[in-house]
Amino acid sequence: MRACIPALLTCLLLACGLAHAQLPSGADEAELKAAILFNFALFTEWPADTLPASSPLRLCVFQGNALLTALTGLQEKQVNGHRISVRTLPGAPGPAQLASCHLLVLDAQDRERWPLLKQDLATSSVLTVADDRIIGANGAMISFGIDNRRVGFDVDLVPVKQARLTLSSKLLRLARSVQ
Repeated sequence: MRACIPALLTCLLLACGLAHAQLPSGADEAELKAAILFNFALFTEWPADTLPASSPLRLCVFQGNALLTALTGLQEKQVNGHRISVRTLPGAPGPAQLASCHLLVLDAQDRERWPLLKQDLATSSVLTVADDRIIGANGAMISFGIDNRRVGFDVDLVPVKQARLTLSSKLLRLARSVQ
């Protein structure tokens, strides 16, 4: 039953409107955020040359990320016919390692490395999601978080389009802001 909680919370949040939903009492914040990240992947379309049919969807995160344990719970789940593969990146990954990711999850610990990561990802189709307002304000595609027990996220379409990604209109309608 515990494994179903993130999925149930996510369905509830999407039905209520994610931008205005409130975190249920007793809910684990990290698991809820992992479920939201799962939905970001679910409502994103990657170019066929970067995510061929039935290949794994690589979700990347740095060691020490507060969501790492919860994200590991997404391992082997399916997103539009793609099995999720969670990868932990080394402290200073090369451009090829970064480009092999499909979704990169960042948090406050990644602030110093973000400028270099952003540069290395400039020509890649990697969805960058920040659980940090500073990174979110500096070029991440999606910035999300929970403030005062309210879930919300913002989308920057400029880097999304540069990465040749398509975000579903269903996802965009739920965002606090779309730029």
